[in-house]
Amino acid sequence: MDGVTGEMPAIPEDTLDLGDRLDPVRTLLRRASMGDSSAAGALLDVMGPRIHGLAVHVTGSSAKAGKLTVAVLRSCLRDAAQLAASGLPGEAAVLDRARRAAVATEPSGDVRSLVAPDAVSDRTRDRREVAVMRALLDLPPIERALVESAAQGRFPYTGAHRAQAAAVLARLLDELVPFGDSGTPEGTAQEVRALAALDALALADDAERDRLRVLTANSEGAGVHRHAIEAAGRLALLTAVPPSRDLRVAVLEGFGSAPVQVRPTQRPPQPRQAGPGPGGPAPVDTATQAPHAAAPETAYHGTYATPVLGTDSQRRLVGAPAVAGMVQADASGPGGQPLSVPAPPPSAAGHPGATDPVPAFAFSRHDEAGRSRRRRKQLRAQQRAAATGTRSPWVARALGALAVLSLLGALVAGGLWLDARGDLADSRSFAATWSEMSVQEDARLVPGLSDNGTWRAVLTADRTALWAEGVAAYEDDGQDEVLQLWGERDGAPVDLGVLELSRQGTVEVVVDEGVDRVWVTREHAPQNRSGTPSERIVANLDPDLSGT
Repeated sequence: MDGVTGEMPAIPEDTLDLGDRLDPVRTLLRRASMGDSSAAGALLDVMGPRIHGLAVHVTGSSAKAGKLTVAVLRSCLRDAAQLAASGLPGEAAVLDRARRAAVATEPSGDVRSLVAPDAVSDRTRDRREVAVMRALLDLPPIERALVESAAQGRFPYTGAHRAQAAAVLARLLDELVPFGDSGTPEGTAQEVRALAALDALALADDAERDRLRVLTANSEGAGVHRHAIEAAGRLALLTAVPPSRDLRVAVLEGFGSAPVQVRPTQRPPQPRQAGPGPGGPAPVDTATQAPHAAAPETAYHGTYATPVLGTDSQRRLVGAPAVAGMVQADASGPGGQPLSVPAPPPSAAGHPGATDPVPAFAFSRHDEAGRSRRRRKQLRAQQRAAATGTRSPWVARALGALAVLSLLGALVAGGLWLDARGDLADSRSFAATWSEMSVQEDARLVPGLSDNGTWRAVLTADRTALWAEGVAAYEDDGQDEVLQLWGERDGAPVDLGVLELSRQGTVEVVVDEGVDRVWVTREHAPQNRSGTPSERIVANLDPDLSGT
């Protein structure tokens, strides 16, 4: 409520608060439907990484994901008014459209764990991400793998197994966003929740969708379905991956070309009354409006984790929607309502005394090319050189130097690309092995005790996996020391080799030996081969100490 006038704003814009009552994405959709290009760009920044990451996990291809992201975002901008007016929150409506488009492409590729060490390293920026992570980690390994596969479009179950798996999905989604009461008997309520979970993840077939449509005819059942779709959107927080290239040009191409933005000038135009259009504001005399003296402030910014809207006032008024035949003006009338100036009909343009339409100009970057004398001389010199086929010596030397620099840059970039590709392949292989070992029946996930980094281990009967991050190297008497991995089997120490520490301070290793516990010690290079570990322990990963 405005403390000065005591009036409630028409539509208060959402700000940094991400509570259930506020809906930042709906505000972006509403403003994008009015032709606001800054809101459209902010919608791309906020939702682009989540749509692209979801498409990458489903399709297994970054190229396919980029094309799918562009198509989904363009359709959302085209139907922005429809999405903003739907019963779903804006974020859930956009992600539901993206998920259905991605799953419709027949998912392929490897299923990635959403709670693997490399996947969660940067997934704690938002409290919603933390809630989803906790919900997944509380599940048994088999159910967690089922939910992770379903979140990436894989659900190969039929018959009774399909109903049981759908019930697991419903319990997880209900924990993220409570479904509420469906208004049906207990047996039917469980069916409603299971079918709603399948449809929210775009996994339901035609018969299941028809059955769900019948069961959700009442308002309570429709609420369960709506909450399931919102919870499915929360899962996309753990798959968010920013696109490798800027998609802004491809998505926003042609957006906002219809409405003309009128910039206030220093000298106001002749007095002209603005008549009300269909659904528009009351008539306002534009001649009485003072021009804006201050530069416009940034309207929107944020990421997929923390969308931030509004300005330093934390609240602005959203005016009437754009109407065909209306010109959106930047000046605002009393109460913060934007002015809409009606464009005159085409038939009146040629009559004497008719009101002239507000001019609109579109310049290209070549329009001013020949305005200066210096530029005209450069153009004539380029034309003569092209006609005679001659080049000046400095041009040849510059081209030669540029070719050498390009070759060196290509060689350096190629080497860096090969190294990065190898590291990425190793990380993906380790993450897949970690996920596979985590879901085994005898697997034990053991946290480590250390003052140098964060350590985790998975112990099985025949293999041991160790992961660490934030580990600093040791140096003694000017010589680097190594980190050696030890295990204990039947009370006897087992040498598991020297750990390789990356430049980023991470450790990823899998050993084909089953042990009861593991620990890491500092040893002089190259390694301790005496068979007895030193007393300088770096990390201790003991299931008995951690209560695993």
